[in-house]
Amino acid sequence: MNENDEPEWELDEELSTLTITFPTDPPVALVLDAEAVSELIEGAGQVRAKMRTPHSEDWQGGQMVDAVLDPRWHSEPDVLLEESLLHIRDPRFGWLHYALPRESAKALGKLLLRQVKGSAEDEERHRSN
Repeated sequence: MNENDEPEWELDEELSTLTITFPTDPPVALVLDAEAVSELIEGAGQVRAKMRTPHSEDWQGGQMVDAVLDPRWHSEPDVLLEESLLHIRDPRFGWLHYALPRESAKALGKLLLRQVKGSAEDEERHRSN
């Protein structure tokens, strides 16, 4: 057990099983394969979205982040809702899915083009919806 009384996270040598050991007396351990880890993350995310302390609605640009470099992505129209569906693959969480109304999709597309072109107007290169 570690000295901080925090759970210990250990990946086995085959990189196929995660063991989470909780600092209880006696210690309790969960042994999870990749599918069970994904189910745990999905379930925790669903519960987290309902908790009283929400994630911040706004993002402050310029922060240091643990960004995924050049993630796989796919976009397609949602014919029924007339929105753009954006799918982004995060190696930690799998495929994440977003439905963007037309105006948000248009604003994001324009912003990305300005960033690629390297516009000198910084105000126009950093924007949230």
